[in-house]
Amino acid sequence: MLRFKIFSICLAASLLLSGCATVFLNDSNDKSLSGLGEPRTLEMQMQITRGDTSFAMDLVADVHNQGLTVIGSAFGARIFTLSFDGNLISEGVGLGLPITVSNRLIVDDVILTLATLKSLEVGLPKGCAISVDGDWRKIYCNEQLIVKIKHQKMADKNELVSIERLQPEYKVNFVISEAK
Repeated sequence: MLRFKIFSICLAASLLLSGCATVFLNDSNDKSLSGLGEPRTLEMQMQITRGDTSFAMDLVADVHNQGLTVIGSAFGARIFTLSFDGNLISEGVGLGLPITVSNRLIVDDVILTLATLKSLEVGLPKGCAISVDGDWRKIYCNEQLIVKIKHQKMADKNELVSIERLQPEYKVNFVISEAK
């Protein structure tokens, strides 16, 4: 019984911490979607690392006029289906991530990956600012660094985007290609 209580407390704390560190979704007012550009479908490979645990999966990100839909799968099994309309994240069919990262953070990371620097600057919530330090875009909220983003063009015309979160602490890499 004691183990269950400790597990429950740890789970609740991790969910609480992961839910309050999003950049766009805390004060969402549709600004987060306006910077994603023209409607399109993207194929991505995502690798997320938290502590000693790492998990890789394929993503399809569908940017459309009504919002953003992200479908994650690994080895043919659907892990999650998330739809964001600018205000609400709807969760569809899927097994769920084996790493504790909230749906809000996954959607937020996809938005950070696809958004232009200009739209990031305009769309940040109150109390947040972005600076560019070499190849890294750094987002501070209340003068505290919460996330770093780096975009790199690859030789095969794909793009590698690295995101490092500090609250909660994890790293995610996206390799992005346009769907054919």
